[in-house]
Amino acid sequence: MAGGVAVWFEDGAARLDVRGLEPPRPMLAIVELIERAGTGDTVIVRLDRDPIYLYPELAERGWSWIRIPSPGGQVILRLTKNSPTEPS
Repeated sequence: MAGGVAVWFEDGAARLDVRGLEPPRPMLAIVELIERAGTGDTVIVRLDRDPIYLYPELAERGWSWIRIPSPGGQVILRLTKNSPTEPS
C-alpha cells in the first residue's frame, strides 16, 4: 500500500492506480511509493488527469517520466529512477 492505495508488481514494475482519488492524494501516494525501499527503478501510474505538480517532485527526487498513450483520457505515466551521476 502507498497512501492507502494498493500497489502490485507486474512485468518488473511497481504499479499504482490512483484514479478516483481527490488531490493531493494521488501525488502523496506516488511520492510515498518512490521513496520506499524495494520499489525498484520503474513505476507505472494510472491517473485521471495530468499531474502537473508531481513533475517537479519527481525531478527533485531523481525520477524521470514519460507519458504512455492511453484511451479514454486517462493518464498513464512510466516513472524511471535516474542513474546516479558520477562525481566530477
